[in-house]
Amino acid sequence: MNSSSFLKILNWQVRVGRLFGIPIFLHISILFFLWPVLSGDGLGFGLSVEYAVLIVLSILIHELGHALSAKHFRLRDLSITLHGFGGFAMSTGSRSPRQDLIVTLAGPAATFGVGIVCLGISQLAPAQTAANEDLWMQFWIIKSLGHINILLGFFNLIPLLPWDGGHALRAILSFKISYFKASRAAAHFGMIIAPPLIIYAFATKANFFFLFGGVGLITCYTELRNTGGFRFGEFFADRRARKEEEAAIKRSRARHQEFLGEVSARQRERDEKERLRKLLGED
Repeated sequence: MNSSSFLKILNWQVRVGRLFGIPIFLHISILFFLWPVLSGDGLGFGLSVEYAVLIVLSILIHELGHALSAKHFRLRDLSITLHGFGGFAMSTGSRSPRQDLIVTLAGPAATFGVGIVCLGISQLAPAQTAANEDLWMQFWIIKSLGHINILLGFFNLIPLLPWDGGHALRAILSFKISYFKASRAAAHFGMIIAPPLIIYAFATKANFFFLFGGVGLITCYTELRNTGGFRFGEFFADRRARKEEEAAIKRSRARHQEFLGEVSARQRERDEKERLRKLLGED
């Protein structure tokens, strides 16, 4: 198999339907979620299939949070793609920093919602559940799904590109600086926090930390490489420049107000002299 054929396979995806008018695609890497089924460990084939499907549905709900909020702001070309590392919601059109922040946080909010609902349902298990192994397993799956969604919600909020926390950080910075500079600042910050996550993952064998840290490190490195290289001091230099500019504007406004005050005082003085002249009957 040549490299072009291999790349075509890696780019393979199929449309599986629409939800709320938004097309849904499955990428070939979604087979990653079938590993519990193929390995045959723990739950057995049937429950493993159910577990994998529920995890994929959880990710779909997360991406629907992004997509539906984007649809609310009338963004165009909406689509959702589910892949082996989660998923992503696509949209085009301009958005304000506030809209960008809302669209970004809608995904984790949906994930936390799923987690809370699942944990709530798991608490409704009847007392005789333990005596019924099949029923017990169903409630165990729901509870486990709740824990996974809560965990993924918190992981997604780590301020590291390409995860939602990194996008949220960029959106927040965009309130004060340009989107380009906000992206570079978020990427620089990600280059600082990703290595400790990876080191922690190796030390504790925490695969989630390795996944988030590793993908984050690659994404931030690529973002900086493609936008001018590494300059960790540029954010603080820009911040000092902005403060100096703001201080200059304040000084200019203060001088303008002082000038207007002097003009007003002279006008009041002239008005007072004119009033006294009229009062004394002077021509």
